[in-house]
Amino acid sequence: MRIELATSVPRSASLWRVAFLHEGRDPARGVPPPLADSIRTAAATAGFRGRDRETAAASGKDGAWLLVGLGRAPASLARLRRALRRAVGESASRSRSRLLLVFGAGVDEATLAALLPHLALADYAFERYKSPAKKVRPPGRTSAVVVPAEGVATKSLRSAVAEAQVVAEAVSWARDLGNTPGNDLGPAELARAAIEAGRRDGLTVQVLGKARIAAERMAGLLAVNAGSARPPAFIVAEYRPAKPRGTAVLVGKGITFDSGGISIKPAASMGEMKYDMMGAATVLACVRAAKALRLPIKVVALAPVTENLPSGSATRPGDILRFRNGKTVEVDNTDAEGRLVLADALAYAAKFRPDVILDFATLTGAVLIALGHECAALFTDDEKLATELLAAGEARGERLWRLPLWDDYRENLRSEWADMKNTAGRTAGTIGAAVFLKEFVPKEIAWAHIDIAGVAHFEKEHAGYAAGATGFGVALTMDFLKRRFGTSSARGVRPRAGAGKVRRRMPRGSDPGAGARKS
Repeated sequence: MRIELATSVPRSASLWRVAFLHEGRDPARGVPPPLADSIRTAAATAGFRGRDRETAAASGKDGAWLLVGLGRAPASLARLRRALRRAVGESASRSRSRLLLVFGAGVDEATLAALLPHLALADYAFERYKSPAKKVRPPGRTSAVVVPAEGVATKSLRSAVAEAQVVAEAVSWARDLGNTPGNDLGPAELARAAIEAGRRDGLTVQVLGKARIAAERMAGLLAVNAGSARPPAFIVAEYRPAKPRGTAVLVGKGITFDSGGISIKPAASMGEMKYDMMGAATVLACVRAAKALRLPIKVVALAPVTENLPSGSATRPGDILRFRNGKTVEVDNTDAEGRLVLADALAYAAKFRPDVILDFATLTGAVLIALGHECAALFTDDEKLATELLAAGEARGERLWRLPLWDDYRENLRSEWADMKNTAGRTAGTIGAAVFLKEFVPKEIAWAHIDIAGVAHFEKEHAGYAAGATGFGVALTMDFLKRRFGTSSARGVRPRAGAGKVRRRMPRGSDPGAGARKS
């Protein structure tokens, strides 16, 4: 959705007018005066009080309104996202593509700034596989004029609008990747999407194929890939500003379909395992957004990509792997594959001498039991990093909850035959996975693991997100990088343009990195 910030009250009759109002005796409190009286008349006519999830269509003094209730102030971002989805859905049902969105008291500058990326995504729909008769509307045709509440400084929100459009574009791209089924998105296809995006955005993209992966001693990625007919890929995408203030490496799990391997999953909901590559989609989208925002930091995305399938050549429970850092791992369960490919990427990250490493992964089902769908799990030993990430998550509506990373849990990984197992048993499963990853993080580097299994996708609409992939983590990461490294001195954001360094195009299903050269 295209967003315009109003500096005066628009009067175009072609705009579908929507007011988002908190509950109270005067729901129109805080609405700019030229519109407040009209909204009060409409609210009185409809008996509208502003209760959460309440909607009413009524006419005011100068035309019709859709009134959307937010409940008691202040509304959370989840409530605001839900309200936006209702308003956009109503506009689509009436074939209205130009919206006037008015906010009353209780939606302050910080809240509105955090809401803008969600507004830009409010009309998102993945309809690639639907026949024309089933499609709602072509994407990108909806536009919105936003009228903030009284007292909100529109001048300071202008840069937030531009940033929101950038973040929304990156998130939409990540969502499209996640929503694509496994038959059309294997390792080669995901690598090709990264290459094509790199060429458009002016990024450096390198794809390591199976031979290079073996040469780099990435035992985890090779072991997980052993059961698949599709070769693995290891994607390296880089944004390199002229004078970087530091380096951040973002690692993302990229299992394009996860059957569990020999330790096969139950059939129920296995189709959702196409979303097991959302960590990779997220970090690749972050590099795109960092370039468009001209952040003053080198950002590197590392994405180990493969399927996890059973076959006669698949890795077996009980197999022992030797990783590039010399540590050995007994594969206790082939469905604990994400930590094996992440271990390779985390160890490889040392090549870039990063100041900070963040990894995103749909890693454990146990995190859904612990935290549900309302937040992601955060693990780090670095107090400063934890503080910054928690604050960024709250500011952007992508909340994190910190769990312990104590060495006491290391005993649960003990193996009789190797340095460790890849599972820690049924108890504290999410923590055990994080403790395992810690074994492969380069020493003395600030690192955080973010388990997004509960928030990377939803089976049905939830908290204002459409069903499917969410792109959780992109807005959070951009906020964090600005907190830690500052913003660019260059004005504005960079449009999507330029020619990146691209290795080569690949036929579908081919080895995505065969013959790729080092950049």
